[in-house]
Amino acid sequence: MKKICFLLLCMLSVSGVIAQDNTYNLTVYKEYKPAVLHMVSGRTVNNPLTNVFLKNGALLYKQGDDVMELNMATITAADFGDDHYIKIEDRLALFVDSVGRNQLYSVSLVDLDSYRAMLRNNVNITHLDFGGDQLQYTTIDLELQEGQTLPVINIFYYYYNGKIVRVHERDLYRILTKDKKRMYKTVISMEGFKWTDPDSLMKLLKAISD
Repeated sequence: MKKICFLLLCMLSVSGVIAQDNTYNLTVYKEYKPAVLHMVSGRTVNNPLTNVFLKNGALLYKQGDDVMELNMATITAADFGDDHYIKIEDRLALFVDSVGRNQLYSVSLVDLDSYRAMLRNNVNITHLDFGGDQLQYTTIDLELQEGQTLPVINIFYYYYNGKIVRVHERDLYRILTKDKKRMYKTVISMEGFKWTDPDSLMKLLKAISD
């Protein structure tokens, strides 16, 4: 388990945000809340103060005054009330909806590409240091200052016929049978279809499900 300490070096200005979801927090939930954690060992653990980190999709929990980041190798799923998450690529993915046994999941993360575009296009935004593809901190504060936001992107996955597949045009088309590929092409060519819209993705999932 990795201890998270410290405050963000710099914050972001609202102006110049690319049209995307935005957040006032670095966590999915504004307040820490109870969750049931499903561990790799088969045990279930009840934790009263937990959250999901938008930096990397990891599970956070409070231990006294400290915020801790769970070793994601130890967990398979988590339930925050009615919100059910499973682990996909070491990130917590939220259950959206299902068609039979096939399901749609969403991972929410800070959108680093949009943030970089904000830096290029708006001189009023203070630069936030990056190390590789992740935000770097000397200290962490999980709430941004009033009036400031971070751009957030949603990455979608299907649990499809027993396998996890990213909802991407090439990845999905590759695994479909010939008859399902015809249905796939029909749905994605419909007016209003968007790869970023859960309703569109559920229509597609219904079309390619048995």
